[in-house]
Amino acid sequence: MKPQVDLYKIVLLVASLLFYSFWSFDFLLLLIFSTVYNYIILRVLCKSKYKKFALISGLIFNIGYLGIFKYCNFFVTSLFEILNQLKIPANFPVLQIIAPVGVSFYTFRMISHLIDCYQQKIPCPKFIDYAAYITYFPQIASGPISRAREFYLQLNSPKKYDYQIEEVIILILSGLFKKYTLSSFLFNFTDLPFKVPQQYSSIDLILAAISYSCLIYVDFSGYSDLANGISCLLGFKPIANFNMPYRSLSLQEFWKRWHISLSEWLRDYLYFSLGGNKYGKLRKYLNLLMTMAIGGLWHGAGLNFIFWGAIHGLGLIVNHLCKDIPQAIHFKLDYAFPRFARFCSWLLTFSFVTCSWVFFGTPNWETAVSFFEGIVNPAVATFQFNFWQLYLVIAVIGAINLWGDRISQLLQTVLSVKNIFFRVVLVSLLVYTILMLGPSTVPPFIYFNF
Repeated sequence: MKPQVDLYKIVLLVASLLFYSFWSFDFLLLLIFSTVYNYIILRVLCKSKYKKFALISGLIFNIGYLGIFKYCNFFVTSLFEILNQLKIPANFPVLQIIAPVGVSFYTFRMISHLIDCYQQKIPCPKFIDYAAYITYFPQIASGPISRAREFYLQLNSPKKYDYQIEEVIILILSGLFKKYTLSSFLFNFTDLPFKVPQQYSSIDLILAAISYSCLIYVDFSGYSDLANGISCLLGFKPIANFNMPYRSLSLQEFWKRWHISLSEWLRDYLYFSLGGNKYGKLRKYLNLLMTMAIGGLWHGAGLNFIFWGAIHGLGLIVNHLCKDIPQAIHFKLDYAFPRFARFCSWLLTFSFVTCSWVFFGTPNWETAVSFFEGIVNPAVATFQFNFWQLYLVIAVIGAINLWGDRISQLLQTVLSVKNIFFRVVLVSLLVYTILMLGPSTVPPFIYFNF
C-alpha cells in the first residue's frame, strides 16, 4: 500500500530527475524544458477549442526536437557529401550535437500522450503525474515504452503491484546474467568484425553475425528485465517487452515477440495513423514499408538504419502476400511434412533477421556492404573464432529462446521454498556465479545509443 499517494509521486519524480542528472546536468535541463513545454501544449489541447492546432504544434516541436539532437549531424554530413559530388564548394560551420540519453524513448512517450489526449482516450493529467510518467527512471534510458493510461492508473492507485519476491529476484538475476555475463562475452566477438570485417574470414563473419543476433537480444532484454524488476519494487506491473523472439516462424511473429512495446507503438501511432489496412491491400503494403523505414530511422541517423527498417518492411510485405494471395484464390496450404516446414520457416526467419542485424550493428552503410563481401569473398582465410566457449554461450542463449518461460517458472518454483536459509544460499550462489563469469569491464547497453 501507498500511505500517501501524492508524496509518493513527488519522491518518484525527484528520484527520476536525480537518476537522469548523473548522465549530464545539461541533458536534465533539456528534459525538464521539453516536459514543461509539452505539458503546456497538453493543457491547451485539453482546455481550449484549438485542439488540432495544439496537436500539430506539439508534434512539430517533438519531431523537430528529436531531429535536432539525433539527426542534425547526419543531415549536415549528407548535405556535404551531395554538394561534393555535385562539385559545389561548401564552407559552413558544423556543430557536433550530442543526443541526450533516452531522447528517442521519452519523445515517443510525449508524442503518444499528445495523440491519446487529442483522441480523448485519457484526460489531461496533473503536472506531477505527467512529469512522473515522462521521466520514470527505470524506463527512460531504453524503455520499455509504457502507455500513459496504464501508468496513471497504477500511479494514482493506493495499492502497489502485488509482486512475488521470487518474480523480482528472477527478473534481476536474469537481467544481470544476460547483460553482465552473456552480452559482455559476445561483445568480444562482434565489436571488431562489425568495424573492420576485412580482417576476418568468411566463417568468422558468419559467427560474428550470429553472435550479434544473440548479443543484441540478451543485451536489450537484459535491460528490460532489470527495468521490470525495479518497476515491480516501485509498485508498477512489469511490461512484457520480449517473448523468446528467435522462436518465430515468420517475420510478422518476430515483431510480435521483439521489442513489443515499440512494435505496438509503431502500430498504434504510426501504422494506423497512415491508414493501416483500411484502404486496400496496396495501401497496407505501402504503410508497412513506411512504418518500418521510419522505425529504422528512429533507431539511428544513417542510411544503414533506414535500410534495416526498409528491408524489414519488405519482409513483412512478403509475409502478408504469402497469406493474402492463397486467401484470394481460395487455396489452402497443406504441408506434407509439417515439422520440416516449421523448421524451414524458422531457419528462413532467423537467417533474415540475422542478416538484417548486420546493417543495424555496423557503423555505416559501407561497412555493412564490406561485411557481406567478406562472407562471399573473404580477404583472410584464417579461422579465428574457433572457441568452445562461444559455441556454449550461443547454445545457452538458444535454450533461453526455446524454453525461457519454463526456465523462469522452474526457478521461481525453486525460490518459493519456505526455507529462508535455502533461498539466501541459492540466490547468493547464483549472484556469485554471474559475477565470476562476467568480465572486469562491461560494455554499455546497446540501446543507450538510441
